Amino acid sequence: MTEDRDGERLVHLITPEGADLLFPLASVGERAIAFGVDFIFSQLILILFVLIALATTAITASIQVFALMLIGVFVIRQGYFLFFEARLQGSTPGKRFLGLRVVSRDGARLSMESIIARNVMRDLELFLPLAFSSAPEQLIGPAPWYLRVPALLWVTLLVAMPFLTRERTRAGDLIAGTIVVRAPKTALVADEAIGQRSKIRFTKEQLTVYGEHELETLADLLRKLDSNRATDDDLRVVAGAIARRVRYEGREAVQQPALFLRAFYAEQRAELERELVLGRRVADKTERPQAKPQP
Repeated sequence: MTEDRDGERLVHLITPEGADLLFPLASVGERAIAFGVDFIFSQLILILFVLIALATTAITASIQVFALMLIGVFVIRQGYFLFFEARLQGSTPGKRFLGLRVVSRDGARLSMESIIARNVMRDLELFLPLAFSSAPEQLIGPAPWYLRVPALLWVTLLVAMPFLTRERTRAGDLIAGTIVVRAPKTALVADEAIGQRSKIRFTKEQLTVYGEHELETLADLLRKLDSNRATDDDLRVVAGAIARRVRYEGREAVQQPALFLRAFYAEQRAELERELVLGRRVADKTERPQAKPQP
């Protein structure tokens, strides 16, 4: 669901924990600039690879090396966006430069299937229109006008989709179930639960349920709380979901949900930092074991 506020279009994302997160949508211009930056970077990598491959081919004069060069060109062209969006949680160097990020429309963690789907469609959305506009006869041959017109309309529709859809999505986003948002440039929520840790404590097993993705989601909710954009019902829903998931037996999740969430955030963050120091990075709850009941 989208809404316009203060001249900016915002999108609501409901996370699996029930939190309603609000992000500003990336503009078409921002997405175009980000893609331009990424295209330049990918072409520089491609040129460097081709030069090295050509030098190797000249030295060895091997047809196998030339074949590998063609495969490498394809992998770099297709793999640039796949690699960075998978490794940087929906970002690429160009998107990071503009402060943009690809997120899942359902609020869940961005899956590899979605990343692949939205990037495979780029050839159909961008390179096919470019080829059609520069040399239409190479694509459809000497076809009559009644075949050229539908082809031209189809290409125009693909290019114009970000301008026509309310969420500024292209065809790849519609298929993958993703949208591009402007990531908030805010620091992590301050640890305000330090003074309350004597009242609300969590066991080691309870803190080994969630990962970095869930902690980031909780941080977004606490930011909304600090800016008076989170209701008591929102806090109770999320606090209750976390308490059930980690099997917390106290009543604080119902009676003092804000206090419970801040305390859980503080200890969960400390736990993940300890894991990271030990060389164990936990991306999300799928990499965590199920919590055991409290003794």
